Amino acid sequence: MKTLLPTPLISPKGYLESATKPIFILIMAVGIPISLGAYPSENSCDGCMVRLQNDTLVMGNRLTKHYYQWNNGNIIPIEFASADGTGLSFGAKSAAMFNLPGMPIPSNARLSNEITRLSPKDDAYLKVTIDFRLDQLWVRHVISLFPDTPLLGHHFYLKGATSLQWGTRSPTGSREMIESGLTSEEGKMRVGILPFKNPHWSVKAIVFQDATDHHNTLVQENNYLAYNKPVKVAGNLFFATNPTEKVCLVVMKESPLGQSQHGYEGYDLVLDQYALQVLGLGILPGDIRPQQWVRGYGYAVGITAEHAPAPLKAVRQYQKSLRTLVKERDEMVLANTWGDRSRDSRMNEPFILQEIEAAARLGITHLQLDDGWQRGLSKNSASKAGLQWDNWSREDWEPHPQRFPNGLAPLLKKATEHNVELCLWFNPSKTNDYASWERDAGILIDFYKTHGISVFKIDGIELSNKRAEQNLRNFFTKVLEVTKGEAVFNLDVTAGRRMGYYYFTEYGNIFLENRYTDWGNYYPHRTLRNTWMLSRYFPVEKLQVEFLNPWRNRQKYSNSDPLVPAHVPFDYQVAIALIAQPLAWMELSQLPEEASSLSALLKRYTPYRHKVHQGIILPIGDEPNGYRWTGFQSLVNDDEGYLMVFRENHSSNKKELTTWLEPGEKYVFTSVLGDAGTFEAQAGKGGNLQFALSTPFSFALYHYKRVN
Repeated sequence: MKTLLPTPLISPKGYLESATKPIFILIMAVGIPISLGAYPSENSCDGCMVRLQNDTLVMGNRLTKHYYQWNNGNIIPIEFASADGTGLSFGAKSAAMFNLPGMPIPSNARLSNEITRLSPKDDAYLKVTIDFRLDQLWVRHVISLFPDTPLLGHHFYLKGATSLQWGTRSPTGSREMIESGLTSEEGKMRVGILPFKNPHWSVKAIVFQDATDHHNTLVQENNYLAYNKPVKVAGNLFFATNPTEKVCLVVMKESPLGQSQHGYEGYDLVLDQYALQVLGLGILPGDIRPQQWVRGYGYAVGITAEHAPAPLKAVRQYQKSLRTLVKERDEMVLANTWGDRSRDSRMNEPFILQEIEAAARLGITHLQLDDGWQRGLSKNSASKAGLQWDNWSREDWEPHPQRFPNGLAPLLKKATEHNVELCLWFNPSKTNDYASWERDAGILIDFYKTHGISVFKIDGIELSNKRAEQNLRNFFTKVLEVTKGEAVFNLDVTAGRRMGYYYFTEYGNIFLENRYTDWGNYYPHRTLRNTWMLSRYFPVEKLQVEFLNPWRNRQKYSNSDPLVPAHVPFDYQVAIALIAQPLAWMELSQLPEEASSLSALLKRYTPYRHKVHQGIILPIGDEPNGYRWTGFQSLVNDDEGYLMVFRENHSSNKKELTTWLEPGEKYVFTSVLGDAGTFEAQAGKGGNLQFALSTPFSFALYHYKRVN
């Protein structure tokens, strides 16, 4: 397919409000990624393009092109085409992407485009903006085009005023006899529609769970078949296929999960034999402001080859594009003392200096001071003086004067001497829906400017309404802007109404779960299972995955249970976290001498870490349960990558695993870590390959390369 580069705005008569009038995009007001400069070079966005000619809008990159009818700015899908010649054309039914119940005909359409980036640290992308008017209500449709994914991102913003109403929760489904007529979703609010030519579509929906303090199965797959009545489907990720079409239609909703969404009606997608519709704008009529753009939820959509791994790779490529994985910024082996349940009872200068020394000795790159380093003690403090949680003052975020009488200076000096980066815990003030976001952003910016601290664990988040969500986005964006992209946020998803896995992910990584030997809820195979299940649909290199001190609390577990932490080799427990961003959830200085092997393991892994994470990491083998063979594969390119294999407490020292290797191709496997040697083998049917590990609870990391 011919590559079309970004073109100037084309102004067909009747569609653009003015070909000469400048269009001003209020970046700061709407909280979208800040444009830190345009990049006019044709190679800046590697073939991303937009073209409006006559009544057809074309957008795409070197992998795909999407064709729409202009329709006064409220575009109507015509066809998605892939560079390999495959495509999907949509039904003749004239259905616009955006719909509000009873809305008037769009007018005053405007189109603009710019090449921009999230921060100077991140890769460029093409941002296409369509504005149109519905009487007194303005709609802004922003489409994001990244070079290396067939998925295009669609996001909507509203401002102005409207008498239209939407967002009332609908019944779960009609129970009337079929003769009563068909239920229609046509009049409802929607942000996307793809009309079908063929009625025989099925959808696999992926439903996630966060609030991991309460959940330990984080991924669920559900399958649906189109019917003449609408099927209401919940989830954040959808794969639609049809036996007569040779493509997979991928929809990824960028929003919090389920009930954490604002104005959630209980489902995210409606499927019938006539169309697929994406619902859930995340804006209710009462949220709209006369002069300020309010950002709603979005989604990414596109087509791929029908069989895995193509749809999974497309999703991963899009996710990776939202925030570039920068080695110096994003790679970390972070330690946090809260995992040993002392809470903040030991938080003081001598203890942290001791922790810094232990971190350097063990190969830990980052040490995070969790709750308790600050003057204003929280309600989770071991001290009875701790009261704070929802409302903090600026003074609360000074170092605690008794615990750190010399401030942070001695800690920073020691950390610098030992090549360890100091990080902080922070809980933004929730009062009046995060109205103090600018002050809170200033606090973190001051820590960055004064002390060079750039990694912050963000806890206590509550997405209670749209205003809270917008202010939080402003908070994150402001810090990222002023630090020129250096800031990294560890976003805690362990409780409350939070961001989930597909929202705010451009700001850092995800602090996945609290697990403690003190409560007997940490088992290495459970951590491996959660990581393995999420890795199919989320970039695991953006997860902080924990390993604990297994020598603690042995009495809390049954000694006859072979899966308890004390019976699992420490290096194996650490290896589970290496595929992600490892989190040493413990007091490092309390580890016994047997834990010193951690230093050698991390030293051997560090040269490969970023290379592994740059690939598309997908699960292989069986779902972990403590007694299986399992693992991960990092697809760096078509010819090489990495395989990480785990033998749980399985009786056999050999096992054939299903991988993503090309069937019939021969590969050389070079040992990088663990209980394995170098070998050469041919992938069997389904990419199957036999591996050998000598003992239960052993692992191996291989670099593989296709022969010839």
